[in-house]
Amino acid sequence: MMAWPSWEYGAVPVTQSSSAERSSLRSARRGTLMVADSLALLAFVAVGLRSHHVGLVAEVAARNAVPLTLAWALVSAVIGTYRRRDLASLVATWAVAVPIALLARTWWVGSPRGGRIAVFVGVGLAATLAFLLLGRAVVAALTRVRPVWRRPAPGSAAQ
Repeated sequence: MMAWPSWEYGAVPVTQSSSAERSSLRSARRGTLMVADSLALLAFVAVGLRSHHVGLVAEVAARNAVPLTLAWALVSAVIGTYRRRDLASLVATWAVAVPIALLARTWWVGSPRGGRIAVFVGVGLAATLAFLLLGRAVVAALTRVRPVWRRPAPGSAAQ
């Protein structure tokens, strides 16, 4: 009989397996989610540059991607986004890292200014969350992992 080993994002149904096999699966899932999140954030940068009619010149892309990827890496390490792999840690990382990154990018680049900063951060928050959730949904679909918000509660009849 298959069972869910835990109720976290990234859990997969398993049969009896060794500790080494479970550890290997957790590492693979962690790496997959890291790659998916990184690609989602880089896609956000690419779409943003394209929507503002800026080419993907390395310098321009870097000044937009570096603050975002650095903030994401630091905050996710502190929060434990890839140890826990649940929706709450993803949202917590997003809520802290993205505004920090967008404000750092604004300071570095010098724009936007004034009241446009709030719009920039608001749009950036909405768009990055959409990209991140889409990336996580793709990972879930490709790995047949049920996201935490789609799983039955522990003890419910739908297990």
